[in-house]
Amino acid sequence: MFDIIFWILALTALVAALGVVALRDVFRAALSMILLFLAVAGIYVTLYADFLAVVQVLIYVGAISVLIVIAVMLTQEVWRGSPPGKFRFVAFLVVLAFLLV
Repeated sequence: MFDIIFWILALTALVAALGVVALRDVFRAALSMILLFLAVAGIYVTLYADFLAVVQVLIYVGAISVLIVIAVMLTQEVWRGSPPGKFRFVAFLVVLAFLLV
């Protein structure tokens, strides 16, 4: 049973991590990061690391994510999103190389 939950949480964490990187809206990327932190905490629970799960929720979800969301909400012109980068293709190749390794 924990195997199925583990793989569902791992897939959720992977999709949320891709959302953090791929979303142009900074606020939605921050919300995706919160989902990622919660999925990692769930993975810790399935691996019987309850203390790490509690620390993950308290520190990352509770403190860091709230700080980032407040900082994003206080910045100007959030609705425009991140500007397109010159090295987007090169970054994709580097990530692909790391993935293959």
